[in-house]
Amino acid sequence: MFMEERQKDIISKINKTGRILVSEIQECYQISADCARRDLRILESRGLLQRTHGGAITVNPKEIYPAPTYNPIDIKEIQTDYLAVARKAIEYIQNKDVVYITTSLVGYYMAENLPEKVSITVLTNSITIAEVLRKKINISVILLGGEMSHRGHCHDFYTIQMVKNIRMDKAFFSHAALSLDFGASIHDPASVEFGKAVMKNSRLNIGLYPSKKIGKNSIHSVCQVKDYDLLITDSNVSDDFLIQVRELGVAIEKVNI
Repeated sequence: MFMEERQKDIISKINKTGRILVSEIQECYQISADCARRDLRILESRGLLQRTHGGAITVNPKEIYPAPTYNPIDIKEIQTDYLAVARKAIEYIQNKDVVYITTSLVGYYMAENLPEKVSITVLTNSITIAEVLRKKINISVILLGGEMSHRGHCHDFYTIQMVKNIRMDKAFFSHAALSLDFGASIHDPASVEFGKAVMKNSRLNIGLYPSKKIGKNSIHSVCQVKDYDLLITDSNVSDDFLIQVRELGVAIEKVNI
């Protein structure tokens, strides 16, 4: 079988099952692990799959635009990869810190799992996250206000002006997508300037991206990968992505799910 035929067959298999392992490719086509990984690298470069640790999964190169009223509280089934990333992020929060927590599902899980005993100040532009934190006595909440979106977020001119007057120790972000070429990106252009303002006033910027968000692009770029001080993802991330991020001088940590 020629290489092109083999790669076409790999795509056919992955489109049927949703995933494939390097070991499966080796066994099926009687090739080495290096050859199997090379095939996956080539297919990923064409946007036909997303490599993971030990194999690959199907990929949608564009993030799906969320519903106009989407809110993390609406998702009843626990997303274990998002939860694992959120719990690891909490480990970086120290007593007396002033932190910004993202409005995304990862941020919601962070808010829910912040320990009662920690004494910190949290900035948020999400009424949902503010409501979760309101019940934790030792946590002070600064609600960044302005005109509220139907998703329960504020990110307009007034919100940005508030951010410009507050210095943060750490800011935790999780945008719709993250790629090495386009950086962190989102579907709503109104949030771009808000994100930039938060990053500018934070001492340490931490990106929280489950592997399913990596290798994808949304519409509007907020920042580049190198603008982060640390990335946290899960164990399904590809080894090549880890290597390339570290080559940019950005620390990256992966958690088991």
